[in-house]
Parts: sequence; C-alpha cells; structure tokens
Amino acid sequence: MNIIEALNWRYATKRMTGEKLDEVLVNEIIEAARLTPTSVGLQPFHIIKISNPEIKKQIQPIAFGQPQILESSHLLVFASWDKVTDEQIDIVYNYTNNERGVPLKKVRQPIEQFVTEIK
Repeated sequence: MNIIEALNWRYATKRMTGEKLDEVLVNEIIEAARLTPTSVGLQPFHIIKISNPEIKKQIQPIAFGQPQILESSHLLVFASWDKVTDEQIDIVYNYTNNERGVPLKKVRQPIEQFVTEIK
C-alpha cells in the first residue's frame, strides 16, 4: 500500500471492540509518536497512556461522553507544553546528543531563537 492509499484508508473510529491491545504494540505506537518530527525537534508534548478503567470513567464526561473512551484498551492523551523552558530544551537535546552525537552547543542558538520568536 502506498502512502496516499494508506492516508485514504484512515478513518475516525466510532466504536471499539473491547479487544485488549498487546502492551508491546501500544508502546511501539507511543515510540512512533515520540519520533514524529516537530519544529526544531523539541517534541513539545507528553504522551500519557491510560488503561485503568476507573480513570477512563473519570475522563469520559469531559470527552463529550464518547463511548470510545471506555471501550478502548488504552487511551493516549497528548498533553502539550504550555511554555518552553531552558530545562526542557536541555533535556531534549541532551537526549539527542547522547543518541545521535549532535553537540548541544551547535543547535542551542537556533532553538532559543525559534522559542523566542513563538512567544
């Protein structure tokens, strides 16, 4: 399946089967989301994985009562940062430096400039 066919196939799931997804698959999905490119690579969000039925019951009313909240085996909540701090920049880019060997000082100035411009 090519990329256009894959995008045409997508749809918004209205109901879930109640089938429990394998934890390994869910973690792979989360890792794929974490690796998705974002502006200057900051990944300015946290992904919260919820599988506890009691917590999902508390969330359902504020999610417009959608049945998918309770029917899903896992609920992924994307929580975006409300601001970008120096500490967050350091955490992300120290991780990048460790994984890819990109020196923090080489990218720090463009990141700070970008963050200043979006404030």
